[in-house]
Amino acid sequence: MAVLLLALVLLSPTPAFAADNPRATLSSPSEGVSVPLNEPLLVIGDAYNGEAGGVIQVDVTTDDGATWTSIDTQSYWSLVITPTTPGPLTIKARAHTASTVGPVQSLRTIHVSGTTLPPLPGETFLMLPRTQQPVVKDIDDQAVELGLRITVDRPGSLVGVHLRHGNYTGPVTARVWSSNGTLLAEQAVPGAVYGQRVTFNTPVPVAPGNEYVVSYYTPSGGYVSTENYFTGNLVQTPFRTPVNAGVYRYGGGFPTDTWNSSNYWLMPIFQP
Repeated sequence: MAVLLLALVLLSPTPAFAADNPRATLSSPSEGVSVPLNEPLLVIGDAYNGEAGGVIQVDVTTDDGATWTSIDTQSYWSLVITPTTPGPLTIKARAHTASTVGPVQSLRTIHVSGTTLPPLPGETFLMLPRTQQPVVKDIDDQAVELGLRITVDRPGSLVGVHLRHGNYTGPVTARVWSSNGTLLAEQAVPGAVYGQRVTFNTPVPVAPGNEYVVSYYTPSGGYVSTENYFTGNLVQTPFRTPVNAGVYRYGGGFPTDTWNSSNYWLMPIFQP
């Protein structure tokens, strides 16, 4: 009987006996995008080790391993790089547990000072990935407009926006503005839910080279925010957001104020 029990334990696929195989992944920037020369670029990823868990660190290189940047993390990670040489740039990474260093993985190749336009399958939205900085349900209960500055890499339309809410669940109004504060569209919705999509009645034409602000107004605060997020350009086809992309304005209206590079979790929806 003891031998049988021992055999069952050895064959049981429990996390305690799972082999270490830590891996790093990349959420942003998108594959094949063009990024500006000598400007800070936000690089965001994740790391995992299956059922075993135990990730403690991710190393990132942009010069094929000549130098590495190490980030202490259990999963989400981010760093800012500043590309200084035109041409293709490959981002590679490896993840660590206490006992194992995972393989070096080529996560993404981008083009510095290039003109590439990666294809789009159709309607897409700006996916703001998680970082080590927490998503906080802000207790602020004042009326406020929360926004995001964006540009696009090709002509198209903004057809809506995804919103992540905090404790406030009442009516909100989503808006699109030009860079000088001209209101281009607004759409009121009767009640806020977590992960809500707001679709504009009329799509808003947008053009490369112009900055736009997408925002939403909440009369009682209750939003979510992540500080120290937009510390570099975030580039995801077809969107680009600058440093300090998150903006707000108490009382509502065209938002221009910034606070600690905050992200207010608005994700615009683009249609080519």
